[in-house]
Amino acid sequence: MENLFGNVAEDFSKYRSGYPRKFYKKLEDDYNIYFQNQKVLDIATSNGLVARDLVNRGCLVTGIDNSPELINEAKKNSQFLNIDYILGDVTNLPFNNDYFDIVTAVHCWNVLSSEKAISEVFRVLKEGGRFIIGQFDQLLMENNIVSETQKLVCKFNPEINQLNNYGIYPHWIEELYKVGFNNIETFSFDTVITFTHEEWRGRMRTRSEIGGSLSREEVLAFDAELNIFLRNYVSDGILKIPHRMFSIICEK
Repeated sequence: MENLFGNVAEDFSKYRSGYPRKFYKKLEDDYNIYFQNQKVLDIATSNGLVARDLVNRGCLVTGIDNSPELINEAKKNSQFLNIDYILGDVTNLPFNNDYFDIVTAVHCWNVLSSEKAISEVFRVLKEGGRFIIGQFDQLLMENNIVSETQKLVCKFNPEINQLNNYGIYPHWIEELYKVGFNNIETFSFDTVITFTHEEWRGRMRTRSEIGGSLSREEVLAFDAELNIFLRNYVSDGILKIPHRMFSIICEK
């Protein structure tokens, strides 16, 4: 797979602050996923947000990403944690068959989803192992910050697919069944995240359609236009952004 996000790797550490604790609590309390002493692979680990959350729950964690810059950020952010970070490709995982108890893919499956990626996840999971997908999307509502920002994203990258308005991905379930996963369950919940203008701009630079696709010069031009828009749109500098966490849990 193409190496993404090299231009904005440092922004991941500054402006991606992690995922709701409710996400992990529901996995543990409602779906009986016990992380303690489990061997876990976090694919598209980015700067290690999920890997750090998991190791703090007692897992033996390996994080893999195809960006050397993001792997370096992950290592810097995990200096005192026992996490094994590997540069690699989710469509050709460098692990033996039946190796992991759990595989996680959080806020990446909209980019990675393919029969080859799913087949590789299936291959490296032990029999009875669990695959957890989590997607944490900002919600498009008429004339809100998300929809207005999306217009600017489309201006700079007109080739992108339309953003999912609802943060729900039922087609992923069919893809998982085709490869052989079973006992598939889903959940979702909504929350509101507060951003400053600077935080929102940084978060938008780390989107796959911007930092993962455009040149450094294009990213800076996008950021400048977004800055002007935000100053005109919200005078107090505080943005309240609706989000939806959508998750799929399945078993090999």
